[in-house]
Amino acid sequence: MTSSPLDSFIHALVYVAAPLLLCALVVGAITGVLVRTFGERFVRFLRGLPRVWSSPRTTQVLIVEDNPDSRETLKRYLTGRNYDVAAAGDLRTGIECLNKDRFDAIISDIALPDGTGYTLLNEARRRGIRALGIAMSGYPYPSNVDEPGVTGFDHHLTKPVNCDDLLSLLEKSRANEGDAPTNL
Repeated sequence: MTSSPLDSFIHALVYVAAPLLLCALVVGAITGVLVRTFGERFVRFLRGLPRVWSSPRTTQVLIVEDNPDSRETLKRYLTGRNYDVAAAGDLRTGIECLNKDRFDAIISDIALPDGTGYTLLNEARRRGIRALGIAMSGYPYPSNVDEPGVTGFDHHLTKPVNCDDLLSLLEKSRANEGDAPTNL
């Protein structure tokens, strides 16, 4: 006896789609209970998990710059090149961003209204965030500033920042992700 297309459809619905739907409902219910029970801690845990289904993964970048024009220019430039960018105008807001997401790169002005970029990067490192650190400043840096351990930042750029130079550092780190000590 041959089965009709309707029989095949019903078979697929009952034996394939229904179990998948039931599984999705159970996972959704469990997730809802965990979020209500553990709140923001569970949400941060979920955000820290590898993104298995998003391929290729978007690089998460945090920009902390007190000059709104510079901050917006960098944000637009990187967003236009498929980076997921969060931006903050001061140290406090930058640290709040660290609470909300997992960043692959932290780009920070050194002189912020309420602290320094060094404080921001040290806080990220204290939390176990191994993001690529790029410092920006209007003042020139000494020649040894990019040596490991001197400031904690991986790279330093003098303002005004050349967007192509910044992109080059991010792309180079992304290309070397297996070797680099970052999340990229």
